[in-house]
Parts: sequence; structure tokens; C-alpha cells
Amino acid sequence: MRIAHISDLHIVADGATLGVAPMAQNLARVVTDLNSVKPDLVLVSGDIANTAQLAETRRAAYILNQLQMPYYVTPGNHDDRGVLWEAFGGQAVPAREIGHLSYALNAGGYRIIGLDSSDPEHRNGMICDSRAAWLEAQLAEFGETPTLIFMHHPPVKCGVEETDNPPLKGAELLARVVSRHSQIERILCGHIHLPVQALWQGRQVCTAPSLGMRLRFDPNENKGSAFFVTPPAYLLHLHNADGELVSHQITLDEAAGPFGFG
Repeated sequence: MRIAHISDLHIVADGATLGVAPMAQNLARVVTDLNSVKPDLVLVSGDIANTAQLAETRRAAYILNQLQMPYYVTPGNHDDRGVLWEAFGGQAVPAREIGHLSYALNAGGYRIIGLDSSDPEHRNGMICDSRAAWLEAQLAEFGETPTLIFMHHPPVKCGVEETDNPPLKGAELLARVVSRHSQIERILCGHIHLPVQALWQGRQVCTAPSLGMRLRFDPNENKGSAFFVTPPAYLLHLHNADGELVSHQITLDEAAGPFGFG
């Protein structure tokens, strides 16, 4: 089983995102690379568009539709649920609940849960009572099935000021649910534009890099919100020979090499 994980596309209707980041071209490069890698499916953890506009979201859908394998999306804080549904419909969003675009499906022996953590009034996301109850029911029904949850907002503070403050609203509701279900193997997120690994409630949280807008991060001081234009990158989660799920970052740079060690 191979699962590709891309996030934070920030596609604009025409040209480069914020005038400097070629995000649509980066997405097209990643799609070409994924068609050669051939994962079993692709998970897209939010911020499909840059300003939630239909033209932006349709441009992203057009590029993603070139994938030769199934893909699934969940909304981020830069997306609009109605617009996302109009652009992608039931193919990439297989179901929708009242008030949120959450869904679950089975693939390759896994239960895949797309959890909508977006909320128009909370840029850093929210898990409400109804979403926590929905997730609890999904996990309880398939308690023996290895499960991946993918959502936009990480539930753990990652040391990034602009995404930690305020933190994910309702994270404590999610924590109570997650802590009761040992079948969860990964919680896959985006939002922070950086690859981060963290153990939270005994479960591995894994955030994907953006496709070309790396957030400025300085562990010694908060210099304010800014980003660097970088080569596109994504995560690839695959099983090793012992059946364990291993996560790799794939960066589409032009590194020199390869060179032998001899």
C-alpha cells in the first residue's frame, strides 16, 4: 500500500500565487511525478485554493484530475465547502455530513477518514461536538481496521506561532476520541507548510510540506508570518517489508548526483 499526501496547494485562477509562487505549475509537476511513482491513492489535506474562489478551485481540480489513481480532498481554512463540493463533487469528496465535509472509505485494508477541521470563523480550525461524535461513531464501527485520519489543521502545537495561537479549537474533543482508538496509525495534516512529526495522544501526527511555499520558522524567535518559495514536495507513506507504515518526504528539486560512496 502506497499513499501519497499533498497539502496546501494555494492555487490561484491565473498566474503565480501572491505573484511569486508558481503553485499551479508545482501541482502539475507533482501530478506528473505521482503518475510515475504510482501510489494507490492520493490524499490532499486542504488549502486547495488560495482565496476560496470557484475559478481557483476548478483550476486545481483540472490539474488533479490528471492523476491516474484515486484522490480525495478535505477543506482547509483557505477553502469554501460549497465551492469545494461544486468543483470536485462526489468523486474526491465521497460524502458530506450536515455542516461539514467529512467522510470515510475503505482502501487497501485501511479505513481512510477525511475529517473536516475547517470553520469560517476560526482560521486555525475547529472540531465541534457533532464532528467529534461523527468521528467516534466511525472509529467504533471499524475498531479492528487500521485507520488513517487526514485533516487540514494539526491538533498538536507545532511551535509555529501563527498556527499555534490560537490553537485548533475543540482539540480536547478530538483528543478524547483519538485516545480511545488504538487502530489509528497516522493523523495526516497540513496547514503549517512544514513537515513535522509529533506523538499526540499516543498517535503519530504527520504534517506535509506545502507544494512550494515553505513557512518561515525560527525556533529562537518569532519573526512574523512569511514564506519562502521552494521546490514542490510531498509525503509518501508506504509499507516496509515488515508491514510497518513508513513516511518519506519526496522533494522535486534538482539535486546533484547520485554519487557513490566508494
